[in-house]
Amino acid sequence: MFARRRTDGRYECRVSYLDEDGEKRKKSFYGETEDECYEQAEAFMEVKTMENEGIECGLTIPDILKRKYEYDFSMNYVTEAAYDRNLHNVRIIEESRIGDKPIINVTERDLEIFFKTLTSYANNTISKVYQQLKLAYEIAIEEDIVGKNLMNSRKLQRRPKSRKPDKVVKGFTEEEQKRFMKVLDEYKVPAWRNNNYKNQILIALYTGMRMGEINALRPMDIDFEKGVIYVRRTVSKGLKDRAILRETTKTAKGTREVPINDLVKPVLEDALRNAPKNKMDLIFFDVNKKDVITTAQVNCQFKRLLVKAQITDRGQHALRHTFATRCIEAGVPAIVLRDWMGHTNIHVTLDTYADVFSRMNDDAMTKFVDYTGKISRLQA
Repeated sequence: MFARRRTDGRYECRVSYLDEDGEKRKKSFYGETEDECYEQAEAFMEVKTMENEGIECGLTIPDILKRKYEYDFSMNYVTEAAYDRNLHNVRIIEESRIGDKPIINVTERDLEIFFKTLTSYANNTISKVYQQLKLAYEIAIEEDIVGKNLMNSRKLQRRPKSRKPDKVVKGFTEEEQKRFMKVLDEYKVPAWRNNNYKNQILIALYTGMRMGEINALRPMDIDFEKGVIYVRRTVSKGLKDRAILRETTKTAKGTREVPINDLVKPVLEDALRNAPKNKMDLIFFDVNKKDVITTAQVNCQFKRLLVKAQITDRGQHALRHTFATRCIEAGVPAIVLRDWMGHTNIHVTLDTYADVFSRMNDDAMTKFVDYTGKISRLQA
């Protein structure tokens, strides 16, 4: 392989290679300098060598990720909902400038530019896409598609930060809860609307259960004798946002027993009395659709109630946060609350409700001084 000067002043070098059928072919490369020519030719021959060794050089980052997720889904390592969420985030990469570029051709500069576009998304989304990029490169390294993990470079070791403020879901203040309960008590469901979501809303407010878990309850899950609700499954999104009943909870820790307190007991009794007959044996069921009730359906009703109660718009997850807030204010230990809420670990509980715990500790030093002073007086 050697470069020759053309009449137009540019350089040209030609290489010979074997195509996929074993036929001998030739290819020319052009550049302003000899080095530019050689670099193009060497890169091409490197790819051809890899292809001859069975390495898929044309794979893009989305190709690698999709293949990984499809395998995990086929092996039942991930749920349908998780698979769909993963594909949703892959689409962000797919629709970018690096989406259709083979991973071996993606440069550090390409990734830097892509990172800048990510700042328009929420931090939660950025974090997931960033982890996907790391995963794609780890797989590419393992399969000898690339020789260098660009995600380990100094400039790319930190994920970008969103320009948007983090969305914080807050529970009701005591005053807001009073207004909400008054509206909920007085609200009459229109005759044309068959589903009454009042009991689901109250169960969330009095137990902290996720709405998907509530909508998945069956009569067998309510044990008045032992005084517990068995949380064993959830309603979640499947492929293309299709609602599905999962026979498992959102996380392993989500499988739990929630105490039936005096506030929620009459609500559960009323829900059982009015449970419609259905093939899924669910306490809450959409008789019109002949299908599960989704969180989104309850959320629509919840938002109508917020308007009537003159409370700032927020998602129905605020009910779960309100329950946790009232528990902390009542002195329920964090480790107990962790189990009731189904959090993965105690850090999730402490981090999620850090502001509430902090507020409850405002008088901690006063308590310490009073208690220590009392001991000192007794010793005297």
